[in-house]
Amino acid sequence: MRFTINLASQKYADARQFYLRWGGAVVALLLLTVFLGMKVRDSYLNARQSGRHIAELKEKIKIKEQQRAKAEAVLNQPENHDVRDQSSFWNDLFEQKSFSWTELFTDLEKIMPGRAFVASITPALTADHRLQLKMMVVGEKVEDGQELIKKMEKSERFRFPAIEGQSTLQAQGKGTPLTQFTISTFYTPANWIQPAPVAGKEGMP
Repeated sequence: MRFTINLASQKYADARQFYLRWGGAVVALLLLTVFLGMKVRDSYLNARQSGRHIAELKEKIKIKEQQRAKAEAVLNQPENHDVRDQSSFWNDLFEQKSFSWTELFTDLEKIMPGRAFVASITPALTADHRLQLKMMVVGEKVEDGQELIKKMEKSERFRFPAIEGQSTLQAQGKGTPLTQFTISTFYTPANWIQPAPVAGKEGMP
């Protein structure tokens, strides 16, 4: 009879399987560490690039603010008040995005007497944000001015029209003299954004 006796002091372990299993885990962990390191590096580089871009934008904004301050200082000089007022007028109109020269001339065409025409128009924005027009209108007859005023009074676009002056224009050659009217009126475009009504000014646009 044979007996198998194990004289080893410790239990047998398969070292090859141990190294294969744990070696693979170590390699995977190492690859993960390298990958994370690359991501951290990329994030750091992107952060530096973004920081430089932000700094460049801040510098550009600073330069623009300085230029704006200089331009405002020039506009605030007494001799430039007219330019400043005109700039403010157009800025207000552009902000409201409701004023259209095409619309204005279309409205005038509907009420203009026969053979009369507009020579010039000067818009101005009043302190209470109403659009006031100063117009030079030329007609063949003195009655053309009164006819235009009556049609303006019936229009939804024009308010408080008035003839502020008139003069005679000598026609070239032997033509009939023309009459030039200076007309003032308030104008309300179709999409005009109206300010809150001011107390004591009922009936105004």
